[in-house]
Parts: sequence; C-alpha cells; structure tokens
Amino acid sequence: MNTIKITRAAFALADGGIYEFTRTNNGWEYASGDISAHLTVTVDEQTADFGVLGAIRVSASVDGGCFSADNAIMLTVGEDIPAVSYMANYQSCPHWCRPAFPETQDAIPNKTQALLGRYGDEYGFILPVVDETYKTALRGGDVSGRGGMELYSFANVSNLSECETLAAVYAFGAEPYKLASECAKYALELLNNGAAIRAERRYPEIFEYLGWCSWDALEIRVSTEGLLEKCREFKEKNIPVKWAIIDDMWAECDNLRDIPDDLTRETGMFKVMHSSKLRSFEADPKRFPLGLRDCIAKIHEYGLKVGMWHPTSGYWSGIDPTSPLADELRELLIETPNGRLLPKPELETAYLFYNAFHDFLKACGADFVKIDNQGFIAENYREVLPLGKAARALQKAICSSVGAHFDNDIINCMGMASENMFNRPSGAVSRCSGDFLPENREWFIRHILACSYNSLVQGQFYWSDWDMWWTDDEQAKKNSVLRAISGGPIYVSDKIGRSRPEVFEPLCYSDGRILRCESPATPTLDCLTVDPEKSGRIFKVKNLYDKGGVIAAFNLDAGNQPVSGSIRAADLGLSGEVAIYEHFSGEAWILADGDSLDVTLSDHDDFRLYTIVPFDKIAVLGLIDKFNSPLAVSGGFDDVYSLYEGGEFAIVAPEGEYKLHTDAGDYALERNGCVYSAKLPLETRAVKIVRR
Repeated sequence: MNTIKITRAAFALADGGIYEFTRTNNGWEYASGDISAHLTVTVDEQTADFGVLGAIRVSASVDGGCFSADNAIMLTVGEDIPAVSYMANYQSCPHWCRPAFPETQDAIPNKTQALLGRYGDEYGFILPVVDETYKTALRGGDVSGRGGMELYSFANVSNLSECETLAAVYAFGAEPYKLASECAKYALELLNNGAAIRAERRYPEIFEYLGWCSWDALEIRVSTEGLLEKCREFKEKNIPVKWAIIDDMWAECDNLRDIPDDLTRETGMFKVMHSSKLRSFEADPKRFPLGLRDCIAKIHEYGLKVGMWHPTSGYWSGIDPTSPLADELRELLIETPNGRLLPKPELETAYLFYNAFHDFLKACGADFVKIDNQGFIAENYREVLPLGKAARALQKAICSSVGAHFDNDIINCMGMASENMFNRPSGAVSRCSGDFLPENREWFIRHILACSYNSLVQGQFYWSDWDMWWTDDEQAKKNSVLRAISGGPIYVSDKIGRSRPEVFEPLCYSDGRILRCESPATPTLDCLTVDPEKSGRIFKVKNLYDKGGVIAAFNLDAGNQPVSGSIRAADLGLSGEVAIYEHFSGEAWILADGDSLDVTLSDHDDFRLYTIVPFDKIAVLGLIDKFNSPLAVSGGFDDVYSLYEGGEFAIVAPEGEYKLHTDAGDYALERNGCVYSAKLPLETRAVKIVRR
C-alpha cells in the first residue's frame, strides 16, 4: 500500500524570492538575513474498508516578508512506488478543467485539481482542497528543479504572513471510483463549510425534461421575436421542449444597442460580448421592445418554463459605472484593481446584489437561472481578498439568493475552478466542459474527454451538464448518445427552423420527460488512466441503472485509425450472466460470467451503444426505441412491468414463443436473433410477459 510522504518544502515571498526549508526535529525551518519562517506539515492517515484515507494540513508563518499571492507554501510529495499511469484533472483556464495523462510526475500539468494514479491493481487519488483562505493545487516538478510532484498553496493576495490550511485529502485502494467519492466526502467533512456531496443535493425537477437554449441559435441577436419564433417551431413540429434559457446578450449594455449586421464569431463577436457592461436589470429595449416580463409571459403561453442567464460579475466586464444601476447599487459594488465595477466579495453585500438582480428576474416571471462566468473570481479579486474568502462569500450569496427566488434551480457555468466547486452550499447542476462548437468535428473529441473525466471529479459534488448541442449537426447522433447517458440535463440550441423531431425521440417520452441515469457518466475502469487518443483502444463511457447499465464506445484515436477493445459486465461492476444489446444494430448476446464481447471501431464516425442487463432465463431490455431502454420499465414481480408510456418493448430470451398481455391488449413478440419485441401503443401502462 502506498502512502504520502513530504520530501521537500519551500515558500515564496511577495518580492519574488523562493526559499527552501530545512527539516528539523520540530518541523521545517528557514532562517537567513532578515527572513525566518517555520512550517509544520501534518499528514493524518487512517485505514478504511477500501484502503487508506488521509489528509495533509499545513501551518506556516514568516517574519520579514509576506507570502507570494501565487506560491505561498510548496511541498514536494513522494510515494513509495511511482504510479504506472496517471490521469490529471487540471484547470486549463479560469473556468474549465480537462484531463491530461502524464507519463511521469514531472509532467503533471500546473493547476491540477485532482490526480488519479494506477499502481498495478491499486490506485491512488489526491484531491487538493480550497479552504477559507487558501487554494491548493498540484503540478509536476518542484522549485529546486529536482523533479517529482509538488503540492502548492496560495491565497491570491500578497499581504499574508501566515498559512493555515487543509491542503489536500488522498486515498489509496483498489476501487478508483470509491477513492474519488471518499475523498470528496472527507474533504467536506473536514472543511465543515456548508457544502455538500452530490448525494446530499436535490436534482431539479425542471431538468427532468427536454430543454432549449438561445445561445447557438440566436447568439448576441437574441430577441423576443426570435425566441417566440422558435417556440412556434417546437409547437408546429410537436417537439416536447419544456424549458428555455434566454442566454447571453439579452440585457441592456451600451455596446449591444446597435449590433452590426456583419458581426459574427469570426469578425469579433466575442470581443463585443466580453467588453459588455450591465446598465440595467431590464432587457435591451431594441430587441425586447415590451420588456423582459412581456417576453417571458409569451414564452409561458407555449407551455415552456424560462431560465435567465447572467454572469456572476453582472455582465462580462461588470457594471457600467455611468449607469443608473451603478448609482442605485453603489454601496454593493467595488472597483477592482483591474478597473472593473463588480459585486463586493463579502457575503452580506454580495447577497444584496444578487437578491436585487433575482428580485427583478423573478418579477418578470423567470423560473430558474443559469449563472455564468463563475471562474472570474481569481482574476478579478486578486489582491482584494484571499481567494478562499472571496469564493466562499460569492458562492454562498448566489446560492442563498437562488434558493430564495428559484428553489435552488440553477445551472452553474464556467465554474470548474476548485474555489467554486468546494464552496457552493446548494445547487445541484454544473457545466463540465467548454462551449459546444457547432459543425466542428475536432471539437467532439475534446468535449467527450473533458465531460467524462471531469465528471469523475466534479461529479462527486454535482450532476454534470454536458452542454447544449444541435440536432442537425453532422455529429448530432453522437452528441445525443452522450447526453442520454450523461446523467444530467438534455437541451439543444438548434437554430430557428432546424430542429429535427426524430433526433429527440430516443431521449425522451412524448411529454418531454427524459430517461435520465441517476449519476454522472464516467470512463470505464480500463480507460481511467490511459490516453484514449494514443491507446489504440476503444474509449468507453458508462453509467448505471437500478439493474444493469449502459456503455457508449467511441474511436478517439488521434490518427483516426481502427481501434479495438471489449465490452464486459465488469465494466459496470456487474457479475453473473448478462444480456448485451447494441442499440443501432439491434444485435444482442448472452454472456456467461466473466465473458466479454470483442469490438473494433473503424474510425471517428464508428460508435456503439450497449445496454447490459442481468440475464435469468430472460432479460428485459425495456423500450428499445429509447437509448436508455431499461429506464422505461419498472417492477418485474411475476413478470409484470409498469411503463411510463408505450413503445417498442423487448426482451432477450432463448428460442421460444413469447407474448405480452397488456392493458391495451395482447401482443405477440417477434423474434430477431435472441431479441423478442413488440410495438405497444403509447397509452400502454402495464405489461405481463407470457412464456409459452
């Protein structure tokens, strides 16, 4: 069993100096000239039923200077045995994380927020923590250039001479998913800051239904007219979308009043967006001539609930200092060192700001919110307040206001920095990747890797939102499969006139209710610490049902070459005899305990979707016209099953004669290999399988 060891320690001062501690009987010491410092590192380790669970605490002080805003305390972390392979979940920009697969500890990316290592049949998981003041992260190398892995703590301000922090928690054992969940639970137990693991959060009922977002459809030209035109399309095509997000650029900002006709993503749209400053809580008067309240009321007439997008910062560049809004809320705002007028990062004043914003949105009829740009804290409040304090205040203020106004119904967005992740006391859904890029084949691989590996970490705290997509994009089917198994919301951003009803059908019932797995989808065990673009193996994403589960298999090879692999019950943690059904081919197999199904995928466009369910004389697949077919049925006592609604009901069984007795009549099951199926009327609510 591996354990954590601290082999070297150093500190950095605000003047740029870096100093290495010397280990003594009383901890770690430094003394030279006018500078002296003391460090105590406490490594608490305990045996658990899954292996080892531990925590690393740091206590340090310095005389003769203040700690650097970026590198207060740096610990070189050693282990008894180097890992065979790693997956580093690192902060790739202020807002998002992605996976990396370093071959050595030296190559661990900067700002790594979680690290999984494989040691033969054992695993180790390290989760750096953000506490009330300091944030800790991992990176490869150390300040002395001697290699290894460095755990470093920083506060984003350069006026502190003390560092007391829970730096990280870690675990070793044979079950990596268990290690990740136990680390998250242990970290929050030690922090005791009011945040919660996902199991303690409530998934919003509204996101059990199909949704639509205005962003990729209308972008910065979002308007009442465009939104209502899309609503009419959904009604005419009988597409059961039940909620819509009025996304970015709806509000009153000076630079959005007259948008040039030729302004696009390629000609500077994002520059215009990101320079926008909020002048009013009201919508832009030109594009919303009767105001936001009127627009939302008209969307409600189509039976859709409405979510309102806004950034944590008010708008991308904050509040317009010349606006009436700035005058009205002046006491709640602060001019930051980078020249922006933003909410004060203090709980009481930040709450009053978000409360005022949400009062207005609620009065206009909004049903929930999507709050974006949450990763803005480190950059914008640098040297204003320690990162932990600012993040905790802002996140608690947001959650309190969303709880009061919208019953905690929120999509958190651009907020994967660990200071956000560790500090939300409520809210159950958080985006797990950068923006969807329509009609961009290269984007898909980055997207699936980010969403699946990020969900191993973020998914311990929240359900992951795999973002919007288009039903007429050339990769629409792949994207629909990912959303189906993601465990999170399913919503599109189709342009006006371009929604394809048939693409929605495998995802939801006729009333728009989606067939949703209960947990975030993650890579299978054999994919966790290997680079899917270089492994030569299929990449598998999994999720579980009450009985059985689902695996989507993709070819992500960097050279677009054929890849091979296997599908096994063990991929889902199952044992015993199982039935495996592949959705697109309609083929099925009955596998004995321990057997596997060999798979070869020829290129990036070759992908499969496998349902795996226990087999005991027969196996019930559910409604196979849905991607998550077993979720469409419940019960099973005496071969009687309940349905939400009818569809193509199927079982896997030995050769024989089978029929269904239903509340809508009797139906013979037609055979295709070992799959027996019948198409049932939509009004069917119960079936009994009869074997003859």
